[in-house]
Amino acid sequence: MPITARIDAITGIDIAHRGTVIAPPRSVKIELTAACNYACRFCVRALSDGAGEMDRAMFTRLVGEMREAGVEELGLFYIGESMLCKWLPDAVAEAKAAGFPYVFLSTNGTAATEKNLRACMEAGLDSLKFSLNFASPEQLAEIANADEKNYWRAIQNLKTARKIRDEGNYACRIYASSIAFTGEQGERMKTLVEHIKPFVDEHYWLPLYGMSGAAKAAGWKPRPGNPGRLDAMREPLPCWAAFTEGHITHDGLLAACCFGAGLKGEFVMADLKQTSFRDGWNSQAFQQLRAAHLERDVRGTVCESCAAGS
Repeated sequence: MPITARIDAITGIDIAHRGTVIAPPRSVKIELTAACNYACRFCVRALSDGAGEMDRAMFTRLVGEMREAGVEELGLFYIGESMLCKWLPDAVAEAKAAGFPYVFLSTNGTAATEKNLRACMEAGLDSLKFSLNFASPEQLAEIANADEKNYWRAIQNLKTARKIRDEGNYACRIYASSIAFTGEQGERMKTLVEHIKPFVDEHYWLPLYGMSGAAKAAGWKPRPGNPGRLDAMREPLPCWAAFTEGHITHDGLLAACCFGAGLKGEFVMADLKQTSFRDGWNSQAFQQLRAAHLERDVRGTVCESCAAGS
């Protein structure tokens, strides 16, 4: 199945998940580490301290609970950069051993070394996506607060990933996504995409969306909510993040938002250190928030400013 079809299956919110008490999600993203080697001004991580790593025992428990509940797709990332986690290949292997049919990963690419890439593919990684959102080394340095060398490093690592995949005959599919900026920035991004397209199985564009206020902090005007990919955008309400995909922080918090748990934990629906994934998924907090989304009236909820784009 193409990655765009998988994305659309999540953002579309099927009938079975349009309720307040619902079946476990098809997909979950779990954060192995909150660390990142970028500090992008358009990312919600720019508004947090970005510290901490998931406890291995908790990871093992949650993997078992999610698979038993029927979760099929497990993303080994959330806000942080998982390629910085030393036990990432072990996490891939553990997820596959637990029976997940589809284990996926998204990376900014700079820490995706040949060693990391090969280890993850050998462990059974099904999908690796590179997020490429800068048109030049200078722009990366300005917006991501990172060394300009990382621009070329990420592109080279993507090419290396394709080489390792093909030579090793691994099943891992390789993808890339980019934010579809407008104007001159958009045209420059198209040049980059044309350069990397021969090395990926599929590339897709994303709109510049809410990022819980981080994009606005960078001086850009985002779209309300998270409408999905550019060629299949959804209305901001109801937001799929509260219905069809789980999001777990490195410290075991189940969040309602794909952009994070919030500066003060306002998007936290359950503490999975204290309860099971299945119970947390249908907590009272989640039920109340879903009801507001289904009514398309989130005034007074934590989602109000994001959905309104204000």
